[in-house]
Amino acid sequence: MSESEDLLAGQASLLEATLALLHLAREESWDRLLEAMPAQRAAFARLQASGVGGLDASTQDSLKRLIEQTEAANEELVTRLLAWQNEVSTILQEIDMTRANGKKISRAYGA
Repeated sequence: MSESEDLLAGQASLLEATLALLHLAREESWDRLLEAMPAQRAAFARLQASGVGGLDASTQDSLKRLIEQTEAANEELVTRLLAWQNEVSTILQEIDMTRANGKKISRAYGA
């Protein structure tokens, strides 16, 4: 496999891993998403290790499209992860408030 083919394959692999994470985020399958994240990191590491030689115009265009698609998927993925983080934070705050109120009631009524 040539350097340019290796580079394109690496970027395609990263895109595939990112889209898999995005699919899990859309389904709100957070545990599965966390389990799948190492595959994306591994694809990114393989891509970083690929050499970037003199790429022809066609390869550059293909690579550019793959990078743009990966970036778009990552943007949506991050947005969904931040929303999930905020949701979990709100739930934890509500749990803390419920505990605090329960303690106040116990102290007030000696229950």
